[in-house]
Amino acid sequence: MSHQQATSKPASHVISRKARIWPEIPQDKVLLPSAPQLPQGPQVGTLSFVLFNLLGMGLYVLIFSTFKIGGGAQFFLLPFIAISGMMALGTVTNFLVQHFSTRRKSKALMERYEAQLQKIEQRLQSLHWKERQARLDLDPPLLPPRPEQQLYQGLSIVPLIERGFDEQDTQLWARKPDDPDFLTVRIGMGSQPATYEIQAPPTANTFPDQPSLEASLARVQASQERHSTLKVPITVKLNEPGPIALVGTRDRLEAARELLQAMVCQLVYHHSPEEVRIIILTPRSQEQAWRWATALPHTVLYDPRQAEEVVDESSQRHAVAIGAGAILEYLPLISRELGRRELLLGDTRREEGQHLLPHLVIVVDHFDLWQDLDQPSAPQPVVPPHNSIQRTGSLEHRPQLSVSPLKRPEMTLALSGPTTLGVSVLCLCAHKADVPMNSNLLVDITHIQDDKQAGKESYTLQAQVRQLCPNPPPAITCDEVDGVPLQALSYFSQRMFPLHVNRTKRLELRTQVDLRTLFEPPLDLLYYDPFAYWSDPMFRGRDAKGKEMPMMRIPIGTKIGDEIQYLDLLKDGPHGLLIGQTGSGKSELLQTIIMALSIIYRPNEVNFLLIDYKAGLALEPFRHLPHTIGFLSNVSSPALIQRFITMLRAEATRREIRMKEGKKSPRIIIIIDEFAEMAKQTDSVLDELFTITRVGREIGMHLLLASQRPEGIIATRVRDYVQYRLCLRCASPEDSREILRRVDAAYLPASIPGRGYLLHGDNQLDLFQAARVSIPVTLDQLYVKPNGIETPVDPTNDVLIAQLAAEK
Repeated sequence: MSHQQATSKPASHVISRKARIWPEIPQDKVLLPSAPQLPQGPQVGTLSFVLFNLLGMGLYVLIFSTFKIGGGAQFFLLPFIAISGMMALGTVTNFLVQHFSTRRKSKALMERYEAQLQKIEQRLQSLHWKERQARLDLDPPLLPPRPEQQLYQGLSIVPLIERGFDEQDTQLWARKPDDPDFLTVRIGMGSQPATYEIQAPPTANTFPDQPSLEASLARVQASQERHSTLKVPITVKLNEPGPIALVGTRDRLEAARELLQAMVCQLVYHHSPEEVRIIILTPRSQEQAWRWATALPHTVLYDPRQAEEVVDESSQRHAVAIGAGAILEYLPLISRELGRRELLLGDTRREEGQHLLPHLVIVVDHFDLWQDLDQPSAPQPVVPPHNSIQRTGSLEHRPQLSVSPLKRPEMTLALSGPTTLGVSVLCLCAHKADVPMNSNLLVDITHIQDDKQAGKESYTLQAQVRQLCPNPPPAITCDEVDGVPLQALSYFSQRMFPLHVNRTKRLELRTQVDLRTLFEPPLDLLYYDPFAYWSDPMFRGRDAKGKEMPMMRIPIGTKIGDEIQYLDLLKDGPHGLLIGQTGSGKSELLQTIIMALSIIYRPNEVNFLLIDYKAGLALEPFRHLPHTIGFLSNVSSPALIQRFITMLRAEATRREIRMKEGKKSPRIIIIIDEFAEMAKQTDSVLDELFTITRVGREIGMHLLLASQRPEGIIATRVRDYVQYRLCLRCASPEDSREILRRVDAAYLPASIPGRGYLLHGDNQLDLFQAARVSIPVTLDQLYVKPNGIETPVDPTNDVLIAQLAAEK
């Protein structure tokens, strides 16, 4: 496939994550057959008995032929001669019968044993091939094997560079965080123990006196040794504690760099950019070696504030820092991200061992002391101050890097942080003395000398994978180290460049929610018309007489899966409590509630009475709304508190009178910020508030009491009179339990303000992310046109407040 074909793919470059189909790796237990118990042949004593019989018979014959024995004595010796002969003949016959019978039985047993060995041999060969094929399916090579390579003979191999890189490629980005091989990359081929178990027979060495079994037993032992290990890919895990160092001393440094590049390619192919991001720090001298990485989707600079929507990756920066200037620019970004992750680890509830995503892999190339690093210059003579300005030049302003990035303080947390931080470091070193102190794994590139061919010495590259720990396990030998030429790297990266993940709707909470996006259609400041939203039928209903009425239902944020979180002041209320410590987003949530009510409902339907015990900075901008009928701040003196109580009494009395006359009044939302501090000053405040809570629903008065802490007995008294509770991050589990009857709010992340719980209805508890109303405003946007006349608005106020105030 040409380069042009690779880059001119079909229009669809979105890759959907698929169900992973795992190759079957055998876990069988193979019991080698026991050696047969061969029958014993005729004993040697039988032949001795025959020999003695023959000697006796010969003695009788000698006596009979030598001595002249008269009479019937000769006939007396004939029976003894005959008996001895018969006994010898019978013994010989019995010996031969036993001998041939034993041989026949032994042959049958050995044939059966050989058949069992052959069957076991075939099974072991099948398991051996099956496991090798499965291991290579999991970790295939990047490039096609060379013709002279024998490691892949008889196996089906599709190298990564020849894969489809499209929707039909089921292995592309297949590894997920819960998979056992997540962040596992291949470095080459070597011998590893088989997963299937070969059990030797218990009687393998119990027949040393049977020479016929020696060859078979040797065959069993050879088969066991041959199939207990196999040539498979050697892999290393990147999510282990400490950096992983690749060392290539002297002339092996380039081979180590090629291995590092091959590992990056393996990482890129098997892992999605959603879950793995790569940062590369390399000297200017290796620009050609790493320029290809700027086309990888995994090197797009990771920004946790980035929205989840798919964007054009060509407009994004890639985290491939080449040269001192780029490295010094990226190191603070790395340090800041690591600090953010450390903060998240301390503030969020996570399962033990759970990592932060995306996992960051920082690749650091070797920095040569004299070629890539700036050396301290020799002392210069003192120059008068008036000449020092003339001496400044580009060399003095050039960014300098005097040590390797591995020794920079910005990398300290990456090199020594816990695995749950979600950061791994891959570094290339020219000497073992350059290996970082906290390294856990060392991949040492070595070479062995082959036989001389045509008068030339050839070498085969190997790698020794060693764990750097006390009492380390034996080193793993990689017999054939992976490597990839520069042309293949460029081809690989160009094929990966147009790919990005098909992001589906994730069942998690957003960290930033804009209030404007919670309306349909989304609120546009340039074309905002208050009357259009004041008439939205989604937030209006009808009473028993069929007359239109406000539902008092407003959006305040989003729940899991981007579902909108609503607050219903009629069904959930009428009164509520808002608790959140400093920095939790309490003031923002109060502003969201006020702004949502003012956007949806008319001033003749909803009014605000805003009271802040302190300076009133959070509520002060809303005093210009047409809905606001009263605003009090710095309500710290008993006189002001008494004025507020008197105002509440008068408003409640007025509403009761109007209700008896059959007249309707706008619903009034009374928001009191830092009510606990106010209640400490005057106990009668709580009594007056409780009086209102009893009749609040009938007379259209709603209370929303906000404070940083529950404050013990005050919260206990208030809790019994409110119907819904908004609880952001609390200072302690006890405070959370005081409000929600559970400790969850104490463990909300401090780095995400606005995250909280809504307890409403029949003890229904919703986790939500509060929407924000803080919108950057330009001076041109602060001029509104009521009745066609341009009117300047206070530039400290929000655009929405300004436009609503213009309707006053």
